[in-house]
Amino acid sequence: MPDSVLPWPRIGRPTVLVEQFGKSVISQRFQNPRTGAEAEYILFGHADWSTVLPISEDGRVIAVEQYKQGCDCVVLELPGGIAEPGDSDPRAAVCRELLEETGYRPESVVSLGPGLFTNTRNSWTRFHAFLATGCRLTHEPSLDEDEEINVRTFSIDEWVRLCVDQLVCASAIVTTFRAMPHLGYRLTAP
Repeated sequence: MPDSVLPWPRIGRPTVLVEQFGKSVISQRFQNPRTGAEAEYILFGHADWSTVLPISEDGRVIAVEQYKQGCDCVVLELPGGIAEPGDSDPRAAVCRELLEETGYRPESVVSLGPGLFTNTRNSWTRFHAFLATGCRLTHEPSLDEDEEINVRTFSIDEWVRLCVDQLVCASAIVTTFRAMPHLGYRLTAP
């Protein structure tokens, strides 16, 4: 067993296979530092994105339900989206998306740690998790032409049960897990 894991050097420049709508698929060769063997990997990604666990003024989780083409199903998840040129940082992106998708404006927004990779083997894309508290409904959602979103609310206990039993969106589960200590929950062994 090696004493340490080493990064694999890139060999040459990547070959862009597809690049459209702000997303890229590339082919990149790497060299295994222990064996010297070369291997090709297909990598994909886009700009970082943000997701938020919004808690309303009356203590309810605000979630969104919408159709997602990648998994070909209607998904219950947390609000969020990709950074746009006008967003100064991930926090700005998540505040904008929360307001656009749900019509809720937060009183406070807290980062829940460093960005997390969506797929560490095949993608450079990260998502940034946030907790928004004191969210107040200020206006109707402002959806893009191709968005159809149903806003739903849950008690925190109901939402945690959904995370354990039913949700398929990993970013919603991770964001909820990271937010628990900020909401007064302690994670303890049985």
